[in-house]
Amino acid sequence: MWQIAGATGWSVDYILTGVNYQTLIMMLSDAPRYVRRKAKEAVPGRTAEEEAGEIAGFFRSQLEK
Repeated sequence: MWQIAGATGWSVDYILTGVNYQTLIMMLSDAPRYVRRKAKEAVPGRTAEEEAGEIAGFFRSQLEK
């Protein structure tokens, strides 16, 4: 509930009484989350520095647009 209150600015009372349950479930399912990648899914032959460089390059390219 605190995630929705923080993201929308709604009070807890409004969330409990003014928003239907289905809407809250949809909002929570759309919320971003971190999912760990299993070690066996790692690309063989790539170092941590290469992966970090690729990620940094992605963010740099998104900032240039």
